[in-house]
Amino acid sequence: MTGLVAQGKSPATIKTYRLQVTQFMKWLSDKGYTDNPQEITMMDVAEYRNYLQGQGKLPRTVNTALASIQVFCQWMYLEGHIDNNPAEKVKRVEQVEDPPKWLDRNERARFIRTVEREKDMRNTVIMLIFLLSGLRASELCNLKHDDILISERKGEIIVRTGKGNKRRVVPIERDLRYWLGKYMTERHIGGQWLFASQRGEQLTYAGVYQLCESIGIKAKIEGLTPHVLRHTYGHDLAVKGVPVQLIAKLMGHRKIENTMIYIAPGKDELQAAVDNLSYT
Repeated sequence: MTGLVAQGKSPATIKTYRLQVTQFMKWLSDKGYTDNPQEITMMDVAEYRNYLQGQGKLPRTVNTALASIQVFCQWMYLEGHIDNNPAEKVKRVEQVEDPPKWLDRNERARFIRTVEREKDMRNTVIMLIFLLSGLRASELCNLKHDDILISERKGEIIVRTGKGNKRRVVPIERDLRYWLGKYMTERHIGGQWLFASQRGEQLTYAGVYQLCESIGIKAKIEGLTPHVLRHTYGHDLAVKGVPVQLIAKLMGHRKIENTMIYIAPGKDELQAAVDNLSYT
């Protein structure tokens, strides 16, 4: 899978592909089919798809496994190890995308109140970056000190390692500008990373997700993740009337279709719509 690096795939994506292929090969071995990747057949891949569905795996999970196997088989084909890609024509599972989850007005208020009370200012700033700048977890973990530019009236976060290695600049909102400035001035942080782990190493995805889970419990918000906060950022911009093209640029979307989900009404908007029917 060395070609994935050349294609600009992230380390997390490559890790997922390798894990999926390893699990597929283990399944083939456990079934007594083969231990040799060169002997994979179209029937093997299709049967594995059916097996995953029978295990209750979500369509997205099954399709990720199929995509990983297809990429691996395509690599073997291009390298001359096999005569064709046996996974190429195996049908993916139809899936209906779940609507994205974002925080409603009450959840958002509880979230902000909770993070502002955090004893560790690092945790406060991390959470507010997700909410007020829409960064992905990987983008936040890769931030360095010189990626933050703050003046009295404006500020910028330079995302150098966005999805697809796409660089973008995100303006810093006023409240976040205050907290970031306070953090960078008072913490006297050393090392190259803006946010380090307790051991002083680069913050990891796992560390960020654990922090979100902890904050979610304190704020009584179920299923809080960096992506939920990113979705909240996009939805908040849409509610404020920001043009979808501008939202796409701020969030680093390559396709405008990915941004259209934030135009859909949430619970607050639906409630406000029916409240307009009130006759009292």
